[in-house]
Amino acid sequence: MSTVERPLAMAEESVQEVSPSLDQEGTRQTAIMGATEKQARETVRNAQASAEGPPNGGYGWICVLCSFVIHFFALGIESSWGVYQNFYFTSPNEGVGNASNADLAWIGSIQATGQPLVAYLAAIMARKVGFRWTGFFGAIVMAASLIAASFSTKVWHLYLTQGVLYGAGCGFAYIPAIAVPPQWFTARRGLAMGIGSSGYGVGGLVLSPVTEKLIATVGFRWALRITGFLVLGVLAVADYFMKPRVQSEATRFNPKLMKSWLFVSLCVIGFVSAFGFYIPIFYIPTYIQNALGRTAQDGATAAALIAGFSALGRIVMGHVGDRIGPAYTLIICQTISAIFQMLFWPFVRNYSGGLAFSSLFGFTSGGFVTLYPTLAAYIYGSERLATVAGAMFSSFIPGTLVGPPIAGAILDKHTAADGKIDFLAVQIYGGSWMLASAAVAVVCRILHVRWLKEEEGSLSSQDEEKDDAGTVAVQTLEK
Repeated sequence: MSTVERPLAMAEESVQEVSPSLDQEGTRQTAIMGATEKQARETVRNAQASAEGPPNGGYGWICVLCSFVIHFFALGIESSWGVYQNFYFTSPNEGVGNASNADLAWIGSIQATGQPLVAYLAAIMARKVGFRWTGFFGAIVMAASLIAASFSTKVWHLYLTQGVLYGAGCGFAYIPAIAVPPQWFTARRGLAMGIGSSGYGVGGLVLSPVTEKLIATVGFRWALRITGFLVLGVLAVADYFMKPRVQSEATRFNPKLMKSWLFVSLCVIGFVSAFGFYIPIFYIPTYIQNALGRTAQDGATAAALIAGFSALGRIVMGHVGDRIGPAYTLIICQTISAIFQMLFWPFVRNYSGGLAFSSLFGFTSGGFVTLYPTLAAYIYGSERLATVAGAMFSSFIPGTLVGPPIAGAILDKHTAADGKIDFLAVQIYGGSWMLASAAVAVVCRILHVRWLKEEEGSLSSQDEEKDDAGTVAVQTLEK
């Protein structure tokens, strides 16, 4: 059976299975009536799209642009939380009262955790109502959270609004941004994913100074309101043009595959990475100030370099992944990122070295954000990526929530009486997690190769059985 005939045959079988108890005469017409008619049409349409193959361009680039915009605002605003945290801490009378940096830091952690926390629910919603409405819902929740935060008078108000509510909205908005573009590409899928996700790094570079300027000009309350309305308007347009090539029916995922060791290893990659990924992002500003004796602005510049070079790394590593495979590229990125944390960062003794580390780590670690979902699409198919990603990104929750606070506790333990901090333990801590994720990626690749061989053998056996049955039928007719 050819690659074009196989999906259409599968669609034909699924339509016939809608009502197997009906008589042969009129079965097809009756089976697709009523509530099942839409399902049957989508099954055939999706099979035809699968048979034709992705166009590797065309309207797909519009979806990539929309993905970039969603990453720019949804995650760019999240990465600019430090600007708000600094304002709340230094201006208690104008903000939400006295609060420690530790109290405020938890808001950023909750915000980052909200995205993977609702990822699976967002995937279910995308399957039920489509990617466009899922993205709309996320944009509304994000806008509402920022506007609600503008009326906060206590720190716990921010926990609920800028923390829980914004993180949840971001999770719903994020699913279309990573699930739709891969449907339009195969040959340049990694590059497309890299360009889309680079909006995160660019957003971090642009929105942080813009937010700081807004707070200084109109105050933090109107800064939040303006940002909220901007998010609602821009993301509504982006979601409107985010058109999936395959409809939601095809995103149904076999739960048996989620129980396989291959899928478990894929989730463990995210689980382990989350503990080490954020360490330099959170603590390079502190290192620049405490260990190198530079200003807070210098520390912010180093953090901005991580975001900027992360955007570049996502594009470049995505393109490399198209050439040598996402699994191999992911292993390389995670290994080099670990080496930078454990063997480069501890030997940084001046500001230039700090900027070099920030640039290099941002470049290599940025590849993870592109390659991780690309690897999932490579294994399970882009039409199932929304459902797979929902479970995958849920594995980020523990590391995203407690990874940075654990590193903070390690720093507190290694702080001398004069305030000087020994960062070596944290540098080894972060690098070890990244190296462990590279090792798990190797295991995932081995399991994937084994799975492909098993699938190939199974398909060959089925084709042989069909050929044998056909031969017997022909011989019977001849007799």
